[in-house]
Amino acid sequence: MIIREFELKDITAVKKFTDEAIGLNYYSEDELRECHQKSISNDVLCSFVLVADDGEILGLRLAYPPGKWNKGKGSRLREDLWNIPLEKTAYFQSLFLSNKVQGQGWGPRLSEKSIEAFRKVGARGIVTHAWKESPNNSSIRYLSKLGFQSVATHPEYWIDVDYECVRDGNPCRCTAEEMILYI
Repeated sequence: MIIREFELKDITAVKKFTDEAIGLNYYSEDELRECHQKSISNDVLCSFVLVADDGEILGLRLAYPPGKWNKGKGSRLREDLWNIPLEKTAYFQSLFLSNKVQGQGWGPRLSEKSIEAFRKVGARGIVTHAWKESPNNSSIRYLSKLGFQSVATHPEYWIDVDYECVRDGNPCRCTAEEMILYI
C-alpha cells in the first residue's frame, strides 16, 4: 500500500469508497472535485489517499490549507476559542479508513502527510470536528494522540447534511467535538 496525493483521477473511486465508509452520498463527485481544489495552496496539495496494490482506495484524508476553507461540513466553529487567527489555521475535513486497514496506523500516517504539507504553506494550527460517537471513541482518541485539544462540543453537527448516516440514518444526529492542534 502507498500514501499519495489525492488526484482528480481518483474522484470516482473516492466517491465509491466514501459511500461505503461513511454513508451514501456524504460526498458527491462534484463536491469531491471542490474538495480537491480547496486542498491546494501554492502548488502544495494537502489531501492524501491510501491506495492498495490493486489500486483500490482504502483511506482518505481531506485537508484544507489556511485561506482555502471557511467552515466544516456542518459549518459551526468557535474560532474565538483558538489562540491563532483563522487565516493561519488549516482544516482537517475528513479521515476515512476501510475496515480492512483500521487499527494498522494508516490514519496517523495520512494525517502526518497533511501536517507536513500544512507546514510548507505556513499554517500555525489545524482545526477539525471529530465524530464523538465513533466506535470506541476512536476519532477523538486518535486526534488526541496526535496532540489535538478539545475546544467545543457541537450536538447534531451534521443534521443539515443530506446523507444516510451509517450510525443513525437521515438526518444524522451525531455530535462533533471541535479540536485544535498547534503546529
